[in-house]
Amino acid sequence: MVKNAGLFLLCAAVFYCCTENEIIYSDTDTGQKDITDNDAILQDTNTGPHSECDSDEEGILCVGTAAVKLTPDKYEIVKNELLDEHAYCPGIDGPGNCGVINQKKWKELSSKWKSQFFYDCGTDRICPDEPDYKGPDADGSEGDGVFQGFWLAGYNNSTPLIGVHDDIWARALVVRHNGKTVALVSLDFVGFFKSDVDRIRGQIKQKAPGLRIDGINVMSSHSHASIDTMGLWGPEDPFGGLMYEPGYSEKYLREVIGKVADAVIQAGISMQKGRVKAITKRVGIEQLANDVRDPFIIDDNMSVLVFESLNRERIATVVNWGSHPEMLGGITNYLSSDWVHYLRDGIENGISEGSSIPPSGGMAMFIQGAQGGMITPLDMNLYDDNGKLIEQMHSYKAIRQVGYNLARKAYELSKEAPYIQNLAIEYGKIEYKIPLENKYFWMMFDLGWLRDRPKWKIDPNKESWIDNVEIMTEVTLVRIGDIEIQSVPGELFPELAVGGYIEPFEYSFGRPVIQQDNQYPPELNNAPKGPYIRDLMNGKIKLISVLCNDSISYLVPEYDYKISESNPYLESAPGEHYEETRSIGIRQIGIMLENIRKLNSK
Repeated sequence: MVKNAGLFLLCAAVFYCCTENEIIYSDTDTGQKDITDNDAILQDTNTGPHSECDSDEEGILCVGTAAVKLTPDKYEIVKNELLDEHAYCPGIDGPGNCGVINQKKWKELSSKWKSQFFYDCGTDRICPDEPDYKGPDADGSEGDGVFQGFWLAGYNNSTPLIGVHDDIWARALVVRHNGKTVALVSLDFVGFFKSDVDRIRGQIKQKAPGLRIDGINVMSSHSHASIDTMGLWGPEDPFGGLMYEPGYSEKYLREVIGKVADAVIQAGISMQKGRVKAITKRVGIEQLANDVRDPFIIDDNMSVLVFESLNRERIATVVNWGSHPEMLGGITNYLSSDWVHYLRDGIENGISEGSSIPPSGGMAMFIQGAQGGMITPLDMNLYDDNGKLIEQMHSYKAIRQVGYNLARKAYELSKEAPYIQNLAIEYGKIEYKIPLENKYFWMMFDLGWLRDRPKWKIDPNKESWIDNVEIMTEVTLVRIGDIEIQSVPGELFPELAVGGYIEPFEYSFGRPVIQQDNQYPPELNNAPKGPYIRDLMNGKIKLISVLCNDSISYLVPEYDYKISESNPYLESAPGEHYEETRSIGIRQIGIMLENIRKLNSK
C-alpha cells in the first residue's frame, strides 16, 4: 500500500503559478543517447541484432530470455544517526536506526540541513578516515555537497537507501510464432511511467529492427523496498514538511532504459525452439494473502507458464499472482524485491526446508496481478515451516516464507499444466486519454516531480488548465494462442477482475465481505454486475498484468469511489478510502473498461 506522508501539503499558490507549461510529447523520442555497456551486441551481424528462429508448427514456438541487474553499485548514504529508531530493523536483525530521516534531528542541522545529512564521501562510500580510502572518487562525487544517493519508494518520503539485501532485476522474455514476436519485461520497481516504457520501445526499434518485435509489455512488480522511479518519495523539507525535490534519479533512469532495451534484444537474439505448458487455477489465500479494505474480495487465480526447450530443459517460468510486495514496511533502508525475490529463488534454485521442491533451472519471472484495494500478506497470521507463528512481520524471515509458499504453489501447478498446442501470437494495443481529476498529481507532473508525464488540454479553447487536463495511458492484450495476458495500467481492485459481490461470495473465502465494525461500508447494491475483466477474456489461460506499461496508481471501482468533501485528494474520505487520494480520478475506470472490451472483442 503506497504511503507518502506530507507529500501533498502544497499551497494553492503553487497550483496557480504552474499552469503555463504544456508538454509536447513524441512517441519516437527515446529520451537518451545510447549509454549502455552492451553495445557489442549491435555488431553481431551486418544486419544488426536478429534471430533466425521461427516456427509455424503446432505446439512449437521460439523463446528467449535475458536478465539484467538494476541494483546501483555507486551511491552515497545518509548518516545513520539521523534515521528514526525502531525496535526492529530489517537488515540488521534487531533494534537500531532505520527508516525515514527523523525530521527533528534533520532540522537541528539548521542552515546546512541540505548538505550535512549524508556522508559526502563519494559514490564509493569510503571516507578519508577509513583504512580502504585511496583518494577522492574519480567521478568527483566526494566532497561536492551534492547527495548522490537513492530514495526508496512505496511508503514514506525521506527513506534513503543504505544497503542491499537482494538485487533488483529486469527480466525479459521474448516469444515468436509464425513471424509474430512479443516481448514481456518485469521490473522490480513500484511503478514505471508510460513515457519511459515508450523510450524503451523506441530504443529497441532503433537498435534492433531486425528482431521484428510486434509488441512490448513492461511490467512492475510493485516492490515497496525498491528505488523510486516515479518521483513521489523524495526528501521532505524538515522545516516546511513539503517535498523539496523529487525522489528519482534522471541518470539512473536513463541507465535503466538502456539496460532494459538491451535485455530485450539479448532475449530476442537467444531465441530457440521450444514448447510451453500453461495453467490458470484458483489456489486459495491461506498463508498467501489478505484483504485490508472492504469488501473482502481476493482474486486467487494463479497462472503459471513453463517454457521448455525441445529437449525439455526449463527456459523460463512465469508466475502471475496478485498481492503487494510490501512486507518490509516503511522501516527498511535495504534494497529488495520483497517476497518476489524468494518466489523466484524458490523456483529457480529449489527449496530444501519444509515442503521441498526441486530447482527448475531457467529464469523465473513474476507478473503482478489484481492487488489493489488492498491485497497484501500483512495483517495475517503467518507461520514458518515448523508451524510456529512468525512474530515479526516486517522481516526477511516473513518475506521468505510468503515467497516460498507461492513458489510451492507455482511448482504444484506446473506439474498439472498441459502443453499448449495453439500458439498463434497476436498483440493489440489501445492508447487512450483520461482526465486528470487529482489536481495534486497534476501539480507534481507539471513541477517535474513525477518525471516528464505529458499532458493535454481536454478543451483546447479553454484558457485555464484547471479541471482541463488529461494524460495518455494504454491497455494491451497479448494472445499466445490459448494464453491471454490482459494489461492494466494501474493497481487493479480485484472486484474489477472477478466481481465477488454476490452470494455465495466465492472470492471471500469464508470471511465476512463487510466487517461488522465498518462504520462506512461500501454499498454493494451499487456494485457492477459484470461482465468483469476475467469474463471478457477469451483464453483458456488468463493472466491479468497490472502496472503494465504505465503506473497510474489505484483503479478504484466507481461504486465505492469516495473523496473528501472538504479537502478532495488531500485527505481521505471517512472510512477506508485512502486509495482514492492516490488515484487519477473516478472517470478513468469506465474509459479503461471500455477499451479492454474493445481489445477482447477483436
